Amino acid sequence: MEPTTEYRRVLDDLVRRIGSGELAPGEKLPSTVRLAAEYTVSISTIHRVTTTLEDRGLIRGVPGKGRYVRQ
Repeated sequence: MEPTTEYRRVLDDLVRRIGSGELAPGEKLPSTVRLAAEYTVSISTIHRVTTTLEDRGLIRGVPGKGRYVRQ
């Protein structure tokens, strides 16, 4: 698959999971490595996705702790 297609697939799925409450407000996201393995994509793809989710206000990064779904 084309890299942008992979990015879109992961982004859309995480947006869906957050919107449905499957990933609940305050819940910690799996690690970058775990997400990359779960979606079978590169770590750089996960970095792009999580940056987009942060830019959209859906998650927040806590230095040294991880990324969490916003309240």
